[in-house]
Amino acid sequence: MKKTFIYSHRFIILFVAILIGILLFALCKNWQDKFTAPRKEAPLVQFRIGKDTTLTAVIGNLHYYGFIRDEKAFEYALGHVKDPIAGLEGALKINNNTVDTQATYKISQTMNAWQLAEVLVNRGTFSDCSHGCPDSIFDPELLPGGNLAPTITEKYEWVKTYEDCVKAIGHDGGQLSSEQYYQKTGIRKCVSPDSREFTEGKEGWVKAIGG
Repeated sequence: MKKTFIYSHRFIILFVAILIGILLFALCKNWQDKFTAPRKEAPLVQFRIGKDTTLTAVIGNLHYYGFIRDEKAFEYALGHVKDPIAGLEGALKINNNTVDTQATYKISQTMNAWQLAEVLVNRGTFSDCSHGCPDSIFDPELLPGGNLAPTITEKYEWVKTYEDCVKAIGHDGGQLSSEQYYQKTGIRKCVSPDSREFTEGKEGWVKAIGG
């Protein structure tokens, strides 16, 4: 009876030890997965950090646009990669590391958190927007989630006729000929946002002058 109790006790201890080991392994793997690259294939893009951008905004944007899997894990990587170069004035600080503002960085969704952190900590190119800042923080522009935004040509490839052109005019530009022009020539023209000129009642298009 005593031996049976001892074996039973040892079995319980062994079972608990195995269970704890499995739990620790799962937790470790889950933590490691948070540092992995989000994609296997993706282009290099230019990421701009403005003068007044905060660290929270930088990390949030990278997560929103699909460059990192976990914000806390990436912040940890930013604070623990090697940073032998002192940051410029106004740099963002993470532990003893710095990320320069007014700078651009070449990054990709194929980079893991450590590789991306190393780029931001050490490989910024100064850019003070002295000639004006672009509308997007990414070049080329990205959609939420990280896919490339369609080019102006791709966005308006559905425009095939004068009527389509009229519908397409809006935020991205485009123009209709004036009523005075119509009264003088009897012709109505439309320039689409991707700089193609259509004539009412005629098929096809021509490249708009200056487009």
